[in-house]
Amino acid sequence: MLDLINSKLTLNGVLALTTLILILVLAAWHRNKDSHIDLRDLVCEQGRLDEKKFARFGAWIVSTWGFVYLIVEERFSEWYFAGYMAAWVGSAIIDRYVADKSQVEKTRSK
Repeated sequence: MLDLINSKLTLNGVLALTTLILILVLAAWHRNKDSHIDLRDLVCEQGRLDEKKFARFGAWIVSTWGFVYLIVEERFSEWYFAGYMAAWVGSAIIDRYVADKSQVEKTRSK
């Protein structure tokens, strides 16, 4: 039992440390004037908060953390992976389809 607790604590510690390092690296890139990375692009469109981007980014953070949590707790199955991928790939495909359809309609109306 103690080995199981220690392994979960170790995995959670590694996860937290990795997350912290990634956040620090992204923040450093964001602050660097020579970098093209702007973290506001994750939730903003042309300098203004975009509700769709904000909601999608928040949902991605929560679902990814849940995905990793299931792996650490050893309750992960291929169905979770399929659902996770279907949600995010499906969302991107639908978004692209709607954008392309909108572009075609704009072209027809001219």
